[in-house]
Amino acid sequence: MKRHFLGAIVLVAALAFAGCNNKKQKNEEPENKAAETVVEEVKLPNRLLIIVDPQVDFTTGSLATAKGPASMDYLAKALKEGAWKNYNWIIVTQDAHPANHCSFVEQGGVFPPHCVQGTEGMNVYPALQDVLSGITANIPNIHYMQKGDLAEKEEFSIFQNERSGEKLRAIIEQEKFEGIDVCGIATDYCVYETTKDLMAFYPAKQIRIVTNCLAAVDDNDTKLADLMKENGIQGIEF
Repeated sequence: MKRHFLGAIVLVAALAFAGCNNKKQKNEEPENKAAETVVEEVKLPNRLLIIVDPQVDFTTGSLATAKGPASMDYLAKALKEGAWKNYNWIIVTQDAHPANHCSFVEQGGVFPPHCVQGTEGMNVYPALQDVLSGITANIPNIHYMQKGDLAEKEEFSIFQNERSGEKLRAIIEQEKFEGIDVCGIATDYCVYETTKDLMAFYPAKQIRIVTNCLAAVDDNDTKLADLMKENGIQGIEF
């Protein structure tokens, strides 16, 4: 009788011990799970990066620039490796021409058809687009803005498009950026015109050009370099 009584005590104690362990494990599981989902937050500087027309037709398409693919590959690599941490906003501009745009040779212009609405050539250079898509969780404010969408009007600068220009100016005025960096294609046309129009309402001393993420139609053209020198615009490299 005593032996059975002692055995019962041992059994109850074992069950109680096992129950405590199970309870302890259940209490610990949420803590472990929570720890696994912790993401390190990066405080981003209040700066804007404007990437001008990094499009297929300006890199590998109908109006390809000699350094277009290499410069956009480098930009993609730099952003992927952490250059995005320098910005809390990125604006990507795009030509979005109708098929009968005035700049096309067939309409009396000087350029072959390029960046036509609904075509592959209007899209962002794939390697760069892949990286931009991959960093949207880190920079929620990545936006795409179009220009040159009226058949009768040439718009080298995003600020020359009434709708997009008004929107971007409002963003710049509202966000009060500490600085704005500009890169993209092409230095002798759209990058130059965008920078010049930006200077009309934003201090030149707070503008920088990312010089190793540029391409030109004419590599001998010096308009952008002259503009930078005359207005004290700093050049940087990623």
